[in-house]
Amino acid sequence: MKDKLQTWCVIIGVGLSGPIFLGLAITCLFIGEIPGRRGPLVRAVDNPVIFYAAAIAFVIIAAKFTQLTCYSAHFFYSQAKRRGSL
Repeated sequence: MKDKLQTWCVIIGVGLSGPIFLGLAITCLFIGEIPGRRGPLVRAVDNPVIFYAAAIAFVIIAAKFTQLTCYSAHFFYSQAKRRGSL
């Protein structure tokens, strides 16, 4: 039972880490600022060209990361099915 729970936790954790990152990137695009440690790093009002270039790059990288995490979750699921631990 513990092995099944650990397997499902890995599958769900890996599978959701990418979409959460993508949601953050899209939220930054909608809000109009990329947050930093001590306030907004770049704002759309101050530097629109730099902000939109950075935001689009952030969304593209997050989408690729989402794709990789979904592939990884599928790989972990298929490996667990083959071992019979699901």
